[in-house]
Order: sequence, then C-alpha cells, then structure tokens
Amino acid sequence: MSVSRRFFLKSGALLSSLPLAATAAHAADPAATASRQVGPAPVRTTPVSDYIVDGFKVNPSAPIVLKGRRDLTLDVYRKVVWNHTPVSVDPAALKQIDAWRKEFLDFLAVHPELNVYGVNIKPGDAHKQRLTEEELKQNLSQGLNTGISFGEPLPNRVVRGIILARTSGMLGGNSASSAALTSHIIGMLGRKELPVVPREGQGGAGEVCPLGTLFDNIPREIHLGLKEPMTIINGHPTATALCVDLALRSDGIIKLTEQVLALAIDGLTAPSEHFGVQLEACWDDPDEQKALQNIRAYLKDAPVPRRQNVQARVTVRDIPLILAAAYKAQRNLKQIAQTVLQSSHDNPLWIPKDQAAKVGAEPYVCSNGSYHSQIAMNAPDEIARNYADLATVLYSLVQCYYSDPVAMPGLDNLIYGNMQMNASDWQDETRMLGQPSLLPPPQFGQNDLCSPYMRAWNKVDRLEKVLAALDAQVACMASESIFIRSDLKTSPALQPMLDIIRKFNPPIDVAKGDRRTIATELDGLYNFMADSAMAYSSLDPEKRPALVLQTIKF
Repeated sequence: MSVSRRFFLKSGALLSSLPLAATAAHAADPAATASRQVGPAPVRTTPVSDYIVDGFKVNPSAPIVLKGRRDLTLDVYRKVVWNHTPVSVDPAALKQIDAWRKEFLDFLAVHPELNVYGVNIKPGDAHKQRLTEEELKQNLSQGLNTGISFGEPLPNRVVRGIILARTSGMLGGNSASSAALTSHIIGMLGRKELPVVPREGQGGAGEVCPLGTLFDNIPREIHLGLKEPMTIINGHPTATALCVDLALRSDGIIKLTEQVLALAIDGLTAPSEHFGVQLEACWDDPDEQKALQNIRAYLKDAPVPRRQNVQARVTVRDIPLILAAAYKAQRNLKQIAQTVLQSSHDNPLWIPKDQAAKVGAEPYVCSNGSYHSQIAMNAPDEIARNYADLATVLYSLVQCYYSDPVAMPGLDNLIYGNMQMNASDWQDETRMLGQPSLLPPPQFGQNDLCSPYMRAWNKVDRLEKVLAALDAQVACMASESIFIRSDLKTSPALQPMLDIIRKFNPPIDVAKGDRRTIATELDGLYNFMADSAMAYSSLDPEKRPALVLQTIKF
C-alpha cells in the first residue's frame, strides 16, 4: 500500500461522508474498540506472497550456494529475494566462518583489557559501563529489544532483502558470528511468514529500529553467543536492501517510460531529424547516443507521416537528453547497490588475521560507523531527481497534445481535453518527492546522527507510481491522437503496446460526437503499467519481452 496525501485525503473523505449520528454512535459504542490490541504483544507477522504482483508468480531457478560475500550480486539478489530461489551456504564456507569466530574469541581472551562495543560494554549512551554477567546473559537470551517503529509496512520482498543483506558480514567473517547463526538467518528466507517491518519511524542512528523488529525472535529460536545480539541489529542491511530494490525496479519503470515517450513522439509526428543518426557525430556522451538509438529503433517504419520543415517543441527535442541522464543515474544506482550489497558492515567489525595481513595490519576488532551507508541513501536521491524530471516531461507532453491542432484536432475540454487537470496533480507531487534526503539535525548523546535511508526509499517508491500514472495518461493521449487521424498505426515495434493500451482505453470517435467517462479505464491502465514494470524487472534480462506491457499476459 503506498503512502500518499491521496490516501489521507481519501480516508478523511470517507469519515466526513458518514452521518453525524453514525460517527457519534461509533465513538460511544464500547464494542467498536473491542478488537484493538492492548498490553504486551509479540512482533506481528505476515504471509510471504508467491506473486511478484497480482497475476504474476515468482519464478524460482536452480538452488544457489553462497561461498562468500562476493557471491551476493544483484542477479543473485533478484533470484533469491524476489523469485524465492532456494539458497544455502557452502559447508566449507560455514567451516571458515566458525574458524574466524574462534579467532575472534581467542583474541578477546588474550585482550581482556579491551572495551568492545556490544560485547563486554553496554551499547549507546551506556558505553562506558561494563556488562555484568547477568546483563550479558539477558542480552544473549532476550536480544537488545530495539524494535520500536510502527506504521505502514515494507513489502515482503524488501524484508526478504534485508535478511539476505544481513549475511554479507557473516559470510566475510567480519561479524564474528557463528556458522549456526549464519545458517539460521539464511534459513529465514524459506519461511512462509515473516515479521512486519515498518517503513516509517526510522529516525535513529543506524538501523536498530527495523532490525530489532525483524530479528526480535532470533534469541528465542537459537542460542546466541558473545557479540551475536549486537550483530543481528547492527550494520546497514536495511539501507542496502532498499537501495538494491530500487536498482532492480528501475529496469521496468525506465524502460516503460522510454517506450511511452517513443509512442508520444510518434503520435505528435515529430520530425525524424530530432533523433537522427547524424546527431551521434556531435553528441559524445554514450548515454545520449544510446537514447537516440533506442528512439529510432522504436520508431522505425512508423506509418504516421512525419512533419517536415517544422521544429517540434522543446519537450520533444529534449527527450533523448533527459532519458540519457536517467540511464546514467540508473547505472550509478546499480553500481552502488552492488557495492553495498557485498560490503561487510557491522559495529564492531572483526578483521581476522588473513584479511588484516592484506592491508599490512594486525587482526583487530574495530568500532566503526558502518551501520550508516551514505552512498546507499544518495544514489536513490539521484534516481529520484531523474524520475521527477521524466514526470515533468510526461506532463508537458499531455500539454503538447492538448494544444496541438494537428495531433488532437477539434479537442475541447471534455474527455481527453481534461487530461491536463489530472496530470498536473500527479506532476506536482514530484516537486516534493525529488528533493534530497538530507541528514536530519543531530540528536543528543552517542546516537546523535540519523540515517534517513527509509525516507529516500519512500520517495522513490512513490515516484515510480507517479511515473506510471503519467505514462498511462500520455499513452492514452497518443493512442487517441493516432486514432482520430484515420486510425493510423504506429511502428511495428510499438504497435503491440498500442494494442494493449486500447484494451484498457478503446479509442473514442469524437468526430461522430461519441464520448464517455474514462476514469476507470485510466485507473486500470495505470495499475497494469505499474504491475508490468515490476514484473518485467523480476525477470532475468534474457527472458524479458521487447515491450514492458507484454510481460503480464491477459
């Protein structure tokens, strides 16, 4: 469920539409609150769905065996987290994990004078105090109970992603965790139900709030050893999973928008020279060249006659340049997602002898800041800005159609003539959603600096829906434009997409005076586009169809 002002406005409208007597009776009736949870309660769980989106099931591949943290690639993540491919840790790797842990425990025995965060001293503002035997036993049996967030939940796929991302430091030996705990956390990916992890209220240093909820039951499921209660709530697996989630999803929404933009160009009969191969002799940027090539491929052999000796609007001529910037942001997002997915992150981090030797150092346990991943927050901000710009282009194209007497002859303020009113509201959201997720003002004490990773993800999550909504509106305008000019066809590459669009929004013969209300049709196409983009992203690249809207079969 997406969080937006529309949701709150809709909720308010429903409440305000109730008769006053009914609302008063509801408030006065004690039975109305009888089902509410009161008192101590366990962490809630929710079933894990076998569907990527409605009507499109997960597609597991052959089981994957992890031998180390470098095996955690975006491809493996998509297979395991999104498509529920079985995963395990190689027996030899588990043996090495236990060897690294033994080395860590031996190091502590030789250096009893060291204060090691979360191991023999208390966490947070109590870090100057040594743990008593009783306090240590309580931590091992109960965990650290840091899950305090509530609100709208993250999707199951993101929760599964956090679980996989948590294992990177374990697989590398730097979390100093046991093979038993590593296997136990990997085993959570096979469960049919998982804890509900909120997407709101994550305003603390690091990720102790979501991780404290997700892994709350582990101390009651498996015996924990020294340091392990801290390992399950530390590091940046949430920021990692959110970053990777957006990186994978970008394939579908960018490709869909690219294809809708190409259809819009065709519907507006923009001159071919705006995207001509000759421009590649001048535009040295490879992404700009790629955008030109993609647009030409979509428009090849289009029967819609191109306008000659006419310059299309700035919006149309700028499309390849704005697409190119999105390609760049996407590539950067994927590179950063891959980096943070494979990195060891925990506090403290154990650097065993074999790894320390590679940097000319001795083994040591280091308190550090790797519960915070700045790059995993900055990369989503970059893609957010590009999504916002693409949304503005799409909104401008609605205006282009509205005011173009060739593309939409005889248009009035009925049916498609009202489209800009709806589109302007969607586009206006992007002014807020495209803003950077700056670090909040510091708090007091040890945990002074917050990590706004959840806010960065929430904004991009909403922006994808805004893009799908504007894609739907531009697609319908292009379809109608092509139809009212003797029902011309589009290019062979785009015709299957046009046919799908018309299943949801059949053309209206305005020349004969026909008209109808199309709000439900637009809503259906919008949801189908959003679902198709997600389903497309879930597939292995070699299995993806040519057009995003061909992913889900009718």
